[in-house]
Amino acid sequence: MTMIPFFKDFHKRQAVWLDARGTAGDIVISTRARLARNLKAFPFPHHASTVELGTIYGDLARRLPGFPPFSGGWMLNMAELDVTMHSALREMSLASSALVKNPVHRGLILSPDLALSGMINEKDHVRLIAFRSGFEPAGALVDVLRADDFLDEGIETAFAEDLGYLTASPVDVGTGLDLSALIHLPGLVLAGEIDKVLNALRQLQFSVRGLSGAGNTVRGALFRVSNLITLGRDEMEIAEDFKIHVGKIITYERAARDQLYARDSLGMEDMANRSLAAVRSARLITAQETFDHLSGIRLGSGLGLLEPVDLGLLNRVLVQLQTAHLELAAGQVLAGREKSAARAALLREVFAAE
Repeated sequence: MTMIPFFKDFHKRQAVWLDARGTAGDIVISTRARLARNLKAFPFPHHASTVELGTIYGDLARRLPGFPPFSGGWMLNMAELDVTMHSALREMSLASSALVKNPVHRGLILSPDLALSGMINEKDHVRLIAFRSGFEPAGALVDVLRADDFLDEGIETAFAEDLGYLTASPVDVGTGLDLSALIHLPGLVLAGEIDKVLNALRQLQFSVRGLSGAGNTVRGALFRVSNLITLGRDEMEIAEDFKIHVGKIITYERAARDQLYARDSLGMEDMANRSLAAVRSARLITAQETFDHLSGIRLGSGLGLLEPVDLGLLNRVLVQLQTAHLELAAGQVLAGREKSAARAALLREVFAAE
């Protein structure tokens, strides 16, 4: 495994938005605001020729590092990275599956604190993404719009007066804005209320997925909720609507936790302590088991059933327990049992210190 400078000790890298210091950080891991933009002079990436993709990549890879929000950060050429590095970027939600699937003439630019990124030639020519810790839709929107201002100054984007920004996906036409939040909802899951709540969100034109995107198995009661409609609404309206409806889910989750505790405090305490014991002692552990146990620890800590746990640490472990991060830490590709052993060793080290 040939390491490039950005990936040196990548498994230890701490993105600022994983620190759990944002609003409702005990329930919402992070908020993400993404803007889809395209260059007026070129077809969308899925219609562009190899030569056109190369021209787009070259232009944006030259311009974006000059934007102040990216100053001192990193410009990554996806074609120069191996499969493990691609996977590590996906595990940290910095790169998408579409970006790494065909890496030639694709790029990723990152701010020093990893709170702002730009994907080049993904589904759109550029996708600007801002992350905030906790539930901060308005703050994430401000951050991504600030980066977009620099883009508008130097590049003529595809825009129609009657529609707004033109994008590869019809869902994004208008503002091109996608707001999402990664939310921990164990109370609603354990209370048997999760399907009702998620169906209500879908009826309100929100998308609900697993941790890493559409079609993913839900792990550790973690859900990613995103808006679906951008056409005919401005960015502030979208952010306010998102804040209201997702904010209700946070309220429902708190109520569900309180009800579970009132109904069976001993059972909740038992679950939390079993989870803590497992991560402190396991020698082999799967990713699914780990997500579930971390969920139990987070819930138990929130209910005061365990000694207070550093939620920022839990957020980082959610990333570090995944395959590519384990392999980067080990400096080699790991087989199934080796991954389980490496994951267990990581957990013993982290929770022994806690």
